[in-house]
Amino acid sequence: MTKPEEVPDFLAMFPKVFGKEVPEELPPVRKIMRRINLTDPTKLLKTPTITAPQALITKYKAWINKGMNAGILHRTSVPEGASMFGEA
Repeated sequence: MTKPEEVPDFLAMFPKVFGKEVPEELPPVRKIMRRINLTDPTKLLKTPTITAPQALITKYKAWINKGMNAGILHRTSVPEGASMFGEA
């Protein structure tokens, strides 16, 4: 399948935007930051308790800490949330 000629080659035009590797960090903080709520915060859901295999707990915690240090993950309060690490 070939692309029509009228479609620009954005990958070649903007190599800094479309890099070959996925970065491990977020871009620098901008003056205007936006957050999109994907769910209705007033709607409470009944969710089952999540458990993780003991062999993976250390890897999960390391991944979460890496994401928090990079600014990708943020600690927040969630209604009906349950810790998979057995901590309250």
